[in-house]
Amino acid sequence: MTTQKARTTKLRTWFGAKATITIGPGFIHKAGLGVFLIPHPPVINWMLRLGLREDRQYTLSCTHEFGHLQSAPLALPYTVLMLALTFVTGHASLLEIILVFISTHAAWEVISEILTITSDAQLYREYYQGITIIPRIVFWISMGILTIIGWGIALSVLKL
Repeated sequence: MTTQKARTTKLRTWFGAKATITIGPGFIHKAGLGVFLIPHPPVINWMLRLGLREDRQYTLSCTHEFGHLQSAPLALPYTVLMLALTFVTGHASLLEIILVFISTHAAWEVISEILTITSDAQLYREYYQGITIIPRIVFWISMGILTIIGWGIALSVLKL
């Protein structure tokens, strides 16, 4: 989603923090709590929202970004735990560490999209009526595989 001018939405999270989401200008999103905003390319939102009208892309992208901020108190400790389990072996390679980090981000993307869907499932279905499901299938399969790869690496320390 490329926009000519920035559009900013401010919301309050379930834990009371002020969330700010800015879409645009151009192909950049910013999201964060308070004044701490992280600029990033909206690769996942771009893929998930292929074929939607711009207003619907904006609505679902904002909801997805807000899902990241809503789930941050769970996602950050999850990331720390997964990385700690990876380091506990004492012999994790750089590639394994990177894969675990990527997998925690993939899990966070899944959580954010679940929150996007459950925020208004009827509206979500309506928006995607007549839109190809292929990008969403690619998203769910790839994020699921990446998440499972991370679990495999992090949990290998337990020798299950």
